[in-house]
Amino acid sequence: MAQIKNPGEGKPRPGGLQDWPSRVKQIRQQAEQNLADGAMTPAYKANRDQIIDLLNRALTAEWTSFLQYWHHYTMASDLHSSEIADVWKEHAEEEYQHAQRLNARINELGGVPANSPNEIAQLSPISFEKGHDLRNMLEADLIAERQAIQVYNDIVRTCGFDDNETRVIFEEVLLVENEHANELASFLYQFDASTGQQIDTGHEEIIGRRAAPLRKAAS
Repeated sequence: MAQIKNPGEGKPRPGGLQDWPSRVKQIRQQAEQNLADGAMTPAYKANRDQIIDLLNRALTAEWTSFLQYWHHYTMASDLHSSEIADVWKEHAEEEYQHAQRLNARINELGGVPANSPNEIAQLSPISFEKGHDLRNMLEADLIAERQAIQVYNDIVRTCGFDDNETRVIFEEVLLVENEHANELASFLYQFDASTGQQIDTGHEEIIGRRAAPLRKAAS
């Protein structure tokens, strides 16, 4: 019985070992050009202006989240609600760190970070919410985190493999934002998976006890 051969058998495959010496030579030639671009090589396939714009929108979202968390932390600190206040402070500090990472990446791509108050107000996909009581503040923060998660997932998909570094930054930031959202949700809601009923966690008592003084302090 005659053996059936693969039509492509024996032929060099693009990017395969048989092409490797010529590929290495090409990479060397490309690396010798435009040295001032640093890490930006022909391997970068994304639309740089589009990525910078998305980074700036994310940056303004991080600044908005930082300010909102810090405001809520300040208001809750007056009530000696250490459990929730500590969470808000930790979240604020992590949003600040995210902003610094995005600033650095925008600079690497040759863009100008949108750090001015006007730019933050115009570009942020998240609106600043002061809140009027503890529950309202927690809900505002949870909504903001959920907005950020959707926006950052969109950016990850836009980057794909065309901008690996920016994609990895947002993947790592998303892990933290997911933790924030789940932590906030645990303060507001916790459900028994077997019954679908909300579990009394003790957080409700904390929130209710602190709500009235906070409304007075915020007014």
